Amino acid sequence: MLHTTRSFPRTLNLTQRVIEFARTNAFPIALFFVLRAWTLVWASAVAAFVLPSAEATKHYYGVEPLHDAVIAPWQRWDTIWYSKIALEGYAADVRAVFPPLYPLLMRCLSVFTGSNVVAAGLVISSLAALASFVLLYHLAREMFDKGAARRTLLFLAAFPTAFFLFAAYTEAVFLAFVLGAFVCARSKQWFWASALGGFAALTRPQGVLFLAPLGVEFFVQVRRGEISGRRGWTLLLVVLGGIGHFLWLTFQFGSPLVWFQAQAVWHRFALPWDALGAAWGAVFFAPSFLDAAVSFMDPFFAVVFLLALVWSARRLPFAFTMYLATIILPPLFVTTTYSEHYPLTALARYVLVAFPFFLLLGALKKRAWQAPLAAFSFAAQLFWMMLFVAWVFVH
Repeated sequence: MLHTTRSFPRTLNLTQRVIEFARTNAFPIALFFVLRAWTLVWASAVAAFVLPSAEATKHYYGVEPLHDAVIAPWQRWDTIWYSKIALEGYAADVRAVFPPLYPLLMRCLSVFTGSNVVAAGLVISSLAALASFVLLYHLAREMFDKGAARRTLLFLAAFPTAFFLFAAYTEAVFLAFVLGAFVCARSKQWFWASALGGFAALTRPQGVLFLAPLGVEFFVQVRRGEISGRRGWTLLLVVLGGIGHFLWLTFQFGSPLVWFQAQAVWHRFALPWDALGAAWGAVFFAPSFLDAAVSFMDPFFAVVFLLALVWSARRLPFAFTMYLATIILPPLFVTTTYSEHYPLTALARYVLVAFPFFLLLGALKKRAWQAPLAAFSFAAQLFWMMLFVAWVFVH
């Protein structure tokens, strides 16, 4: 009886905290559930009425195709590679460029999804998307106000490639780690900030660049006298996360060069003006209107986010601007080796994790043009998601 009496207040206290958390974050939680449900319904509807071409089967690369109405429509493109790594591990082929954390999580969680690694990936991304919504909402409210925080989330949710936050891709997981790291850093919790930064570096190839914005935030706090410079050792956790992938490959294959060999299959070095020139050329000389529309997304958002970089430098903390630079600039130094129609392939998806852009939009005062812009953006998202499910190369 004594044990029960003591544990009851603790249980009650935990329940109160959960209720208070739900009340405080009602908007991001509700927005997440609406989008998660809608994307599942839309993907299933598209898969039921839009049949992929016979050539689509070659993109499974030996992974067993799924046939159910809910999970199968998400078994597309990079999800296949993450599935192969989760099921088979690394091999000395193109899969070596994909960092290990996400497929490792897929493999671990598949124990609870009947060995269905795609379903495991959807669960992981969904939880990470929910965390991202809550963290971004918290960050925006701290910097601006509740209205700005809501607009920030709405612009993120309506972004044309935002459905990738719910797919078995790394975007949601990476964004959750990055936002969590910034929230911890701004709260002076540098061990946790750097640990989350290290996980981010293990999630995406360019994640090691997160050391730069996190280092800027650390330097600013040291200069203000808010923390001691001795805590700088924690930033090594980001470095360890960045080299973790190479250590993994070195342990398995005896050399980290397998990563560079695999990368050469996907991309080649280019100067930014050459990359952008090739991307716009693919738009103007596309063989069809659909090809032009698909090709348009990457160079268009390259220009938009380069302008946002200047905007961010004037409005946001320098660490956020540095982070925005690490997202938008590296893709401009490579072009694809496998498609002349999409030289900047995936840039429109890469910028999805550039949360300072959505903070900038959300911080603007409420105006009549914002609702039509969000609606048009969401309509583009529905169209792009339809192409994605139909095995059109839009990632």
